[in-house]
Amino acid sequence: MSAQEHIPEVLPAPPETGTETTPVAGKPSAAPEAVPGRVVRAFALGAFAIVVIPLGFVVWSMRELVPGVGIAGVVGVAVATVAWLLDVRTPRRWFGWALLAGFSAAYANLALAPVELLALVAVVVCPLLARTAHERLTAPGFDLAERDVEVGFPIYRHQRAQLRVERDRAVLALGRMAGGGHVDQAIPLAEVSLAQPGEIVGGDAWPLPGATALRLVEGPAVRVVAGQQQWIVNVEDPRLVAAILRRRQSAAWSLRTGPQDLGSWHALRKWATAQNTTFRNGKQSQSYRVFRPLLGFFFGVLGLMLLTMQITGGAATPSAWLAAAAMLLVGAFLVAGWLRQRARLARAELHSLPPNSPKWGDPRPEVAPLPSWRPWA
Repeated sequence: MSAQEHIPEVLPAPPETGTETTPVAGKPSAAPEAVPGRVVRAFALGAFAIVVIPLGFVVWSMRELVPGVGIAGVVGVAVATVAWLLDVRTPRRWFGWALLAGFSAAYANLALAPVELLALVAVVVCPLLARTAHERLTAPGFDLAERDVEVGFPIYRHQRAQLRVERDRAVLALGRMAGGGHVDQAIPLAEVSLAQPGEIVGGDAWPLPGATALRLVEGPAVRVVAGQQQWIVNVEDPRLVAAILRRRQSAAWSLRTGPQDLGSWHALRKWATAQNTTFRNGKQSQSYRVFRPLLGFFFGVLGLMLLTMQITGGAATPSAWLAAAAMLLVGAFLVAGWLRQRARLARAELHSLPPNSPKWGDPRPEVAPLPSWRPWA
């Protein structure tokens, strides 16, 4: 591959040279400068969903059951709480930690009626509270630029793709496609050189390296240039998205690690594509990327609770030792495998273009990389 051409695996590419364009007056942002009580209210709701409500049901069970059952419930809630605190920058996953805490509370109350039914209700209520906390923490506002939390922006009037802005990178989460095979694409925020609000005039499409092109519809959009990569995506409030990208770029850490040659890049992309493929050669894939962490944490917490009950004398049979050990091992295997897979997928997402690739479209701010692009003044 020369310095002037793209390899066939990433084609079709956008035009190398765009057309000069004149900025137009765009819509002002509808987002406020700050959302009052954003953090306090969000974390209060999260604490109720993951700690207070599940722990309340566990403490109630300790009034009528052997202490070992209650201690096991406390252990389950503690695991969910620690996981929540470690994962606090990703509020979209709070739902899962609340579900895990609610499950622990329900399991501790299985032998009690009607508390058992109320605890099962908590399995539904706690995740809904956590989702409300997520929405509160990421409510639109320019103060989000100063927060180290992941913020998701739906692609405006488009498919299931979403633009997620994290602390050090931005991700185009492409959503699930039939048969899979797609790989989400990411850019390091430290390399962002242009975050330009604008609009699309008429319909168009923006190609992505080695993936389905993003369909663009008439309306607001944001243009992002980072290193050799470039995106144009429809978003509801491009001024807000651009402001968050610019501010986080100034504080982001460098993430440029990965394959240094074309052969390593091919191997990484082939592996990443396989992890997202539902069917391979007519056979169902064994990746189960979404279910692996769910099952891992479920089995791990259940095994830990059973082990606690056995140690404290609350287990019913000696076979609980074997069951607890088996669940702990299965859970640890699934979670560890998911963490390794997630780390390597993150590297693949940052390298949608191979090493020494030319720029993806015309990166100049005064030039439109697509005929339908109009920057805002």
